[in-house]
Amino acid sequence: MNKFFTIILLVLFTLISSFFANGQTANYEVNSTSFCSAQDDEYSSAYYKDGIVFCSNRRTDLFVTFSTPEDKELFNMFYVPVQGDSLGKSPAILATELMTNFNDGPACFGSNDSVIIFSRNNEVNNKKRDSKDDKNTLGLFTSHLNGIVWSNPEPFEYNSLDHHVTMPSLSEDGSKLFFVSDMSGGFGGLDIYLCEKINNTWSTPQNLGAEINTNGDESFPFISASGELFFASDGHKGLGGLDIFSSKMIDGEWQEVLHINTPINSKFDDFGLITDRNFEKGYFSSNRNASDDIFDFKTMFPQFTNCDTIKENQYCFLFYDEYYTPVDTATSYYEWFFGDGVKVKGKEAEHCYVGPGKYTVELNIIDKRTGEVFMRQTNYEFELLDFEQAYISCVDEALTKNQINFEASKTNLPSINLEKYFWDFDDGILDEGISVSHSYDKAGVYNVVLGVLSEKDSLGNRKKICVEKNLAVVKNPTALMRMKSENKPHNKNNPSTDGNFVVQQELYDPFIIQPKLIHIASDARGILKAFDLVFFESFEKEKYFINSNIEESEEIDLNSNPAKALALESLLNSSRKSNAKLHSIEKELQVLSAQFQYSFIEVEKQSFSESATPILNRLLEILLSNALLELKIGYHVNTQSKQSFDRAGKATQSIADYLIERGVEKFRLRTAVYEITNQLGEENKDTNSLEFKAIKE
Repeated sequence: MNKFFTIILLVLFTLISSFFANGQTANYEVNSTSFCSAQDDEYSSAYYKDGIVFCSNRRTDLFVTFSTPEDKELFNMFYVPVQGDSLGKSPAILATELMTNFNDGPACFGSNDSVIIFSRNNEVNNKKRDSKDDKNTLGLFTSHLNGIVWSNPEPFEYNSLDHHVTMPSLSEDGSKLFFVSDMSGGFGGLDIYLCEKINNTWSTPQNLGAEINTNGDESFPFISASGELFFASDGHKGLGGLDIFSSKMIDGEWQEVLHINTPINSKFDDFGLITDRNFEKGYFSSNRNASDDIFDFKTMFPQFTNCDTIKENQYCFLFYDEYYTPVDTATSYYEWFFGDGVKVKGKEAEHCYVGPGKYTVELNIIDKRTGEVFMRQTNYEFELLDFEQAYISCVDEALTKNQINFEASKTNLPSINLEKYFWDFDDGILDEGISVSHSYDKAGVYNVVLGVLSEKDSLGNRKKICVEKNLAVVKNPTALMRMKSENKPHNKNNPSTDGNFVVQQELYDPFIIQPKLIHIASDARGILKAFDLVFFESFEKEKYFINSNIEESEEIDLNSNPAKALALESLLNSSRKSNAKLHSIEKELQVLSAQFQYSFIEVEKQSFSESATPILNRLLEILLSNALLELKIGYHVNTQSKQSFDRAGKATQSIADYLIERGVEKFRLRTAVYEITNQLGEENKDTNSLEFKAIKE
């Protein structure tokens, strides 16, 4: 029997060891401090010298204080130093000269521990104290250390007999004082306020606002050396009672609060957290053991919040030149050179770079007889840059129970020396490393988070950056195949899942028609077209403004750094796809394209049929109602007639002229003619079609 149980235990140990070898479930390691007692309360610690100061109602022989109806001592301030790797076991009264017959503390310290700001009752001169007296409000007091003795406490100028002012926290530079008050005009019971020191005077208290304060109680603020605010609240969504939250101020605004994970927070009251500048270790208070006690914690896996979504790097572009020199196609042709060894013939060309770099793009007119450059039409020099971001490389869909590889090696943060990579797989499992693997037991959509930490700078600060990516997990291969089929690209050029290469979609149907651009008609200046963003070639600086309902207008110097503009437009392109209004317009343009009938005979007469005019008027209405929309008018013709291309060019230009004459700006219209061949290279004799396409929102 003993042997049997021994085997079972060994098996369980092996399973558990293998489970935690590749991940763990807790962000923090928590332990109770050795000086806490079961019968007394200890709470609200503050860093002081090489230890902490905290509040406790433990009995002391140094001073006779009043007690509560429950025969509990009132609170005094105690100090306990660090001994070895932990706090000592024998706290002592911080300073007898600061003790009163009433509640003393919590406290905070500044100016190299030579200044204390602490809370106590405003009236402390009474020899008797009625514990039920709620008129003797709490206030803040300041004392200075003179040698080894603290000076007589001075009251805070905003103390009041009408409301409490308590629980102070001072910023590292001493310029900001956070505290708690139930003064009128707040959001709830207790709110957190801020005063700033201006000309050695504290400014009027400012409520931290609705991002921090709720209709409940917010208390026990602590501002870390890195500027992160930690506080307790029963108004924000938590696990029960008081929970600990944090937030940072960015550009003058407090960010969405972060709920600190278990085991720091629990279903009990958890409050009074203090920490080092990088939230790597510290202390907090909790009543999870029946009385208020102080616990120490160590961060094993940092929490990350307000993470960015991954921006896919875009290396594929459409190049064309709207201002062109007419050439005799019998003796010459256009040829693009993309600066990476690739050349493509044609007035318009699609090209994908293998990655970032500096490139020189040229459009040349080539003499067919000699193969030499007859004239250089266009020349661009630009640097193609990747987004500066953390990056998750993994599949988009996967099966349950299957190992999935996650890579952070494509993270591009050149100005930061990265030290650690952390993964949160959204199923309770965490892991660390630049390359990890993980499997999911249940189907669902998981929000995978990659967080990176930098090395410490000269002040000891670390930078935290994170990104997130959704991963769909299904139970059976059939569902996975269906999902991949639905997500499979149908255009001939699409970014792959890693955003770096173009997938060439194979066409198995020999009757599928493939367009090839052979001519483009317009009279603008030479430009490089990268999706929907135009780069103007000019001897002077030209600037282009991008407006988006996602981001504020951003000015981009295209000559100095066009690649940044390319990346930004790629991001806006993503939001564009989700725009329901634009999607509706694109659908209608497809219908109008199919309905439009325009013969070459009408081109010669410079007139439109009765069936074509209503369609043109609807196009006009769409363009006038959507001032940011640009339209591409493309004519697809077969190669049987050599005159077809010129007639098609006149046809598209006639449509453009019709719209321009009725109020559409010229720059919002593009015209193009395409040669049509099927995949086998055979000419299709019966296919002529017009296409209206939205090319910009």
